[in-house]
Amino acid sequence: MANSPQDDAAGKPTKKQDKRAADIKGKAQHELHAEFENLLQSILTKPHLWFDRSLQYLRNFVATVSRGIDRHKFTAVEGDEALTVTDEKESSTTITTKFISSLAAGKNLPDDVDPILSVLSRKTGFHDHLHHESMIQNQKQKVKLTHLTLLDGDNNQIHARLATHLADIGRQLVEGDIIKLELFTPLTYHVKEDSPLMPALFILQYSRVGHAPVPLQKSIQAMLCCEPTKQPPTEAPAYNILDPLTQPPPECTFDKRLCRKFGVNFIGRCICEEIPVDKRNLEIIAEDCYLVSANDGIDKLKNKNKRIMLYWWYATNIYSLNGKGNRGKLPDCLEYAIKAKYPEKDSSDWTGYKDGSKPKKKKIQLN
Repeated sequence: MANSPQDDAAGKPTKKQDKRAADIKGKAQHELHAEFENLLQSILTKPHLWFDRSLQYLRNFVATVSRGIDRHKFTAVEGDEALTVTDEKESSTTITTKFISSLAAGKNLPDDVDPILSVLSRKTGFHDHLHHESMIQNQKQKVKLTHLTLLDGDNNQIHARLATHLADIGRQLVEGDIIKLELFTPLTYHVKEDSPLMPALFILQYSRVGHAPVPLQKSIQAMLCCEPTKQPPTEAPAYNILDPLTQPPPECTFDKRLCRKFGVNFIGRCICEEIPVDKRNLEIIAEDCYLVSANDGIDKLKNKNKRIMLYWWYATNIYSLNGKGNRGKLPDCLEYAIKAKYPEKDSSDWTGYKDGSKPKKKKIQLN
């Protein structure tokens, strides 16, 4: 027996019915887009409508697309009127050239110029941090870190890490952002134990100054290695011994800023005024400093050990002299202030700073 029309209606829709349903859906979507386009045109002609409470969803959407963390995902497509529109202020920033190659070659960087680099990539995540064995045995804590890959004007790459206090705000950086490095420390590292040295940056302060598309991948240069030194090994240089018992304090002025070292610039005032020695709490420093044991209390320590704790604190926390073999002589103004705070009884007891002959032993040899 043949199926009745009622049976066909209760079964699978016919092609004609599918086409009719698709036409109805398409017409509804077209009307919806037309209505929304009319709304946007009304806002353009009557800007006060933009502030209507009912349009908060639209304002939030525009903010996400134009200024949000994922704004790089919402790019123009061919045929858009905005395809060739650029922000003159954003695109006119000049990226520093010869910066990364100078780092790799071991050349001195000018202290009065803040390098401007472009963000190629950014990665933020939690990393395990192991407490020093003198504190908490085998316990780790999660530390949020933001790592960057940056480009200079020659399309050379360099890896960088933001200081921990910048890790969260650094999440807002995206590919193409242009940043000015206002406070940073150049570093070197080995990818593997037997691999060549690579330059890197530890960034303590930066500002976003623009945005521009990054170069095509084929024009980006490979990572540069540090050039091996061509100078023959020399004896450790001798440094003058600062003696607050017999000498006046060294002058650290605007024209001759002694504490401008290791990529850290103190412009307005000396470090001894900005971060005074007498405001450092040795009991707190003792919790982290592994060079000196203060188990019997700070009062029981000799002045020499107190000085070592302060040398360590300023070297690691201010000048970022962290890691095996990464040492340097602290500024004379700071060394003098620390010695004046915790002096020796006799001038003959001062030994001064000495370059370590064995970089594997990380020591601060100020006295």
